[in-house]
Formats: sequence, structure tokens, C-alpha cells
Amino acid sequence: MKRLLSYTAVALLPLALTAAANARVVEKIAALVGNDIILQSEVEDRAAPLLAEIASIANPAEREARADTIRREVLERLVQDQLLAQQATELKLTVGSDEIDRAIQQIKHDYGLSDSQLKDELRKQGLTMAAYRMNTKREILKYRVLNIAVGSKINVGDSEVQSYYDRHMKSANVQVRASHIFIAIPEDADNATVLEREKLARSLLDRAQKGEDFAKLAREYSEDAGTRAEGGDLGFIGRDILPKPLEELLFSMHVGDIRGPVRADRGFHVIKLVDKRTKDAKPFAEVQEDIRVRLRQREMERQTKIYLGELRKKTLVDLRL
Repeated sequence: MKRLLSYTAVALLPLALTAAANARVVEKIAALVGNDIILQSEVEDRAAPLLAEIASIANPAEREARADTIRREVLERLVQDQLLAQQATELKLTVGSDEIDRAIQQIKHDYGLSDSQLKDELRKQGLTMAAYRMNTKREILKYRVLNIAVGSKINVGDSEVQSYYDRHMKSANVQVRASHIFIAIPEDADNATVLEREKLARSLLDRAQKGEDFAKLAREYSEDAGTRAEGGDLGFIGRDILPKPLEELLFSMHVGDIRGPVRADRGFHVIKLVDKRTKDAKPFAEVQEDIRVRLRQREMERQTKIYLGELRKKTLVDLRL
């Protein structure tokens, strides 16, 4: 089962004595975020499930490069978590025990878990109930900070909803279901790095076209954290959703085709077309609220990135991993 809630380990480990050598081992600092620290052990704890997924990569250099990418992604999320936690403190936000109880009840309902099943899942993840309650509290605080700073400012008007419907849903439209392997290009990459990243993408394309399991390759190599665990599955997609180079390629492919690499959206994509369908149009009244929620979520994601960037600019963040 996936983790029920993302979490940050909080125990600051003391200096440990090595019995044989009687030497002190000091916990390493992965990052400083203002006056707070993120320990390397926190990064390793959060990264452990993802690192386990790439253990089968045979090439040691490839495996280590993928592990480094995972650790960087995890550290970035921990930094974001800490920035939001600091904002919660600044805003004097609090969460009561009854709110935590309700949140956990909702999680059990959503996953269909009994009390004993929840405890079993937590035990598999190395969590006590007390630690899980603390993690739940943090998640609630993060949600409140984002709702105050971002969500409260987002308003999706009727004209936006109507416009989206007219463009995407008013008439029958073709949708494609695709999976992808994303190989990121670092922001400050030189030409040699770009060529190296493209070479990796081309090698993955070749392996997939020769019959290797696409989902397995995506889980091992893709650097899209949002789809990697699902084998790169992007779900069904209509037009005007993906970057144009990807859209043009996808809608020209046949089901089962594997193509690429296409450079778009900060990296290279290897794409597999899984399915294609034509959807009949639904009446506007039937879908308008779903459209409003979708547009609000999309804008929430965009504004959250901007907000986190602003927080980072005004906070001293020193990455040491």
C-alpha cells in the first residue's frame, strides 16, 4: 500500500558511540532552512521506498545516478515541508486532537481500513500511532497554510468554466492514454549534460522498443515523481493539456507505439500510447462543477509553486546533500 500520508522524520538523533572503536558518529545535516535543520537520516528514511524500487538496476553507475536524483527530489520536498511548517508557526495556526481524530477517521474510510489494519500498515512503514498522529497534524497545518496563502485568492469564474467547456468538451473529442519516462535536464545544464541526458532517454527508448517492460523502466528511471510509482501512467488526456511537441506526437501515434525522445517541459520524454478513445460530449450543466474543480486545482498547483518560490527567496536555504 502507498504511504497513507507523506511525512518528515523529526527525531534528532544524538551522537552515537561505536562500541568497538569508542568513537562518536555525528549525524550529517542535509540542509539548513532558516534556523531549522534537515538531517540526512530524514532524507534516507523518506527515500527508502523509492530507493528499493531501483535496486534491480544492474548498472551501478546508472543505479547511483538514479539514487542521487531521488535523494535530491526528496530533499526538495522536505525543504518545502519545512518552509510551510515555519509559516504555520508564524501564522500561529494550531490543530486540536479532535481534528487529528477526524482526519485519521477519513483516511481509514478512504482506504477501507479497520483500526487493526491501519496499525499493521503503519508498522510496515516503521511508524507508531503517536508518530502518525504527529505527521497527520503537520499535513493539516500545511493544508491550512496553502489554503490561506494561495487557495483563498483563487476564484474560477463562470466565463472560464464555459470557455474550457467550449474548447475541450462541447463536441465529441479524442482522448489518448499514455505512459512516459521523463529524463530531466538540470536548469544550469551545459551542452554535454544535455547530450548525456538525451543519450539516456534514447537508450531507454531502444530498450522499450525491443520489448522490455515499459512500466518497469519508468519506475526505475523516470524522474517525474508524480507518475513514476504508477509506471509513468498519465491517464487519459485530451488536447491542449500537454506541451505541444508531446501532444503532436501522441495524437499521431497508434496504440502500442513507443516513440521519442521528445524534448519538452524541462527534459526528454519517451512516450508509449496505451489506448485511444472518442468521448461523447456531455451537457454543460452536467460537467460545469467538475470543470470548476479541475481549473481550481490546476491554478492552485501553479500558484503554490510561485508561493513556495517566494518563501524560499526570503528564507536562507543551504543544501548540503
